[in-house]
Amino acid sequence: MASLDTTVPATAPTVPLDDVRRVARERFGIQRLHREQERAIGALLAGRDTLLIMPTGGGKSLCYQLPSLFLDRPTVVVSPLLALLEDQFQKLVQLGIPAVRLDSTVGVVDRREALARIAKGGSLLVLTTPETLAGKELGKLLEIVPPALVAVDEAHCISEWGHDFRPAYLALGQRLQELNAGRVLGLTATATPQVRDDIVRYLGLREPELIVASPDRRNLLFEVRRARGDEKLRQLAKLVKRLPRPGIVYCSTTKSVEDVWLGLRLIKVPTARYHGKMTDKDRTTHQARFMRKGKRIVMVATSAFGLGIDKPDIRYIVHYQAPASLERYVQEAGRAGRDGQLARCILLFDESDLEIQEHLLALSRLSPSLLGNFGRALAAWAGEGRDANIEELALSAGISQRAASSLVTTLVEAGVCERVSEGRIRPTVPLEELVQRVEGLRSRFEVLRREDARRLRAVTEYADEPQCRSVALRRYFGDEDARPCGRCDLCRAHGIAEPTSRGRKRRRRRSGGEGRPAAPQPALAAEPARRGGDGEGTPGDGDGRRRRRRRRRGRRPGVDGNGTPRAADGRTTDADAGDDFVLPPLDPAADDLAAELGAPGLPPLPDAEDVPPPAAAGAPAARPRRRRRRPRAARGAAGEAAGGASSDEPAA
Repeated sequence: MASLDTTVPATAPTVPLDDVRRVARERFGIQRLHREQERAIGALLAGRDTLLIMPTGGGKSLCYQLPSLFLDRPTVVVSPLLALLEDQFQKLVQLGIPAVRLDSTVGVVDRREALARIAKGGSLLVLTTPETLAGKELGKLLEIVPPALVAVDEAHCISEWGHDFRPAYLALGQRLQELNAGRVLGLTATATPQVRDDIVRYLGLREPELIVASPDRRNLLFEVRRARGDEKLRQLAKLVKRLPRPGIVYCSTTKSVEDVWLGLRLIKVPTARYHGKMTDKDRTTHQARFMRKGKRIVMVATSAFGLGIDKPDIRYIVHYQAPASLERYVQEAGRAGRDGQLARCILLFDESDLEIQEHLLALSRLSPSLLGNFGRALAAWAGEGRDANIEELALSAGISQRAASSLVTTLVEAGVCERVSEGRIRPTVPLEELVQRVEGLRSRFEVLRREDARRLRAVTEYADEPQCRSVALRRYFGDEDARPCGRCDLCRAHGIAEPTSRGRKRRRRRSGGEGRPAAPQPALAAEPARRGGDGEGTPGDGDGRRRRRRRRRGRRPGVDGNGTPRAADGRTTDADAGDDFVLPPLDPAADDLAAELGAPGLPPLPDAEDVPPPAAAGAPAARPRRRRRRPRAARGAAGEAAGGASSDEPAA
């Protein structure tokens, strides 16, 4: 991965990098580290604050897991993603890395044991959430045992200019100063220059080492296909039938997940699903089925799926509907190809999908005007020296109790107020500061709403990009490298070849976990080539021998013994690669079920005269007749007898 130049020079680490590489091999099984990983680890071991921006799947977690083994005090990891914390904790335990987890899902006994382990000090990874870190229990303990390193994951959540602003992150900077952390590491997969500045300012990073990796991963092939209405489902059916599995299909709504999941099942594609309206048991079952090693199925899910999921062999990501931002798109697309092999990231774009995202964003964002009214009501009760409950605050602000409850949660996360006995709300700051902080929070949500509209426009601009998808993504995230990738759909259509590295040969490397991925394979052609000896140019002798063997077996390239077409990976296909893709005829009851769920209807069953008579039960399948070859000596004798060739004549 190429990285942007930074103005801050790298600092020589106090621990030799050879020791870091050795520990990576011995403890994590990683043979080679990224250049960005080595720079980040070296800066942290030298005692410097660091801001690391690396794409999804690049190995950000290793940048605090490795240093924790060299530090003599605990390393605190802050993340809002509970699934990510649980997944990392289980992997660290399997690797024998000392770690504890503290969040709202941890039981009383495990919580007590974790706090006792933190009190002992020493090398330890503490995985927690912003809310738990802001609590008194863990906070007081860390004031006694100051952490050597605090790693803030998803650091873009601290900025209202980011795509996932969380008020709980606003109090992190002040909390880190109280903990007297030795060094601070900010991590995120995507951040524009403005978001980077906010991360440095709000986290209080002191002359940080800025390391920004390009969002363009060389093994990802980006593509945009325009489709409307039922045509989108037909295109998706063609894609999932041809592309190698496993893969993920992202949808914006739970209804779309159900429709697509049912449609793929009707055409006999092994699928799983994941969305928020499923029960916990069903979600766990479908996720475990998809994550099973060697299982090659398609997961149809909302954006809730994928957080903390580390499946290295995902071969494609299809966005059935346009995402809300390019930040989210790059983050979700980055879950493909973590093994370093080629993977495809396809967006089925329809401008009407943006209306769905506008509606979802309007539901998920707090209204700045309601927040202002609620803040004034809270200040009025605080001015009288009284605590109010949700009902009283909602009545004073003139809003619903549901909206008031959501606003209280936001203000509690921001550290403006707290919940006390009998469900009452009490400000945690003086009255003057209360008004200022609520007003500041209101202005942040106004900026967030304006930025939501800008990010939606950026998605449209990406779909309309005329030159190169990778260049468009790099430009959006502040990377001015204008070299075309040679791998996306636009570059292949324009015949642009993939650029090669100068001054050194490209070698094939084997992937080693989160270290350096394997060297990318050659770029695809403008259209998928017809494999099996049908390419351009003169085939070699090996191709000729393979063709002759196929002829002797009675089959053609790309066709099995029964005349059924086969894909390049050996799987049976349904049709040629033409545009007239037709779903297979199924039971009419399935068509009625699809109509109830809103999926497009299936084609009618064929007429009786068009259906060939079924084979008799127990009858063996017809096999191609093999031509018996005569021994070479017999063929030679027959040739001499027929042609009367003399041994004195030269061979033809």
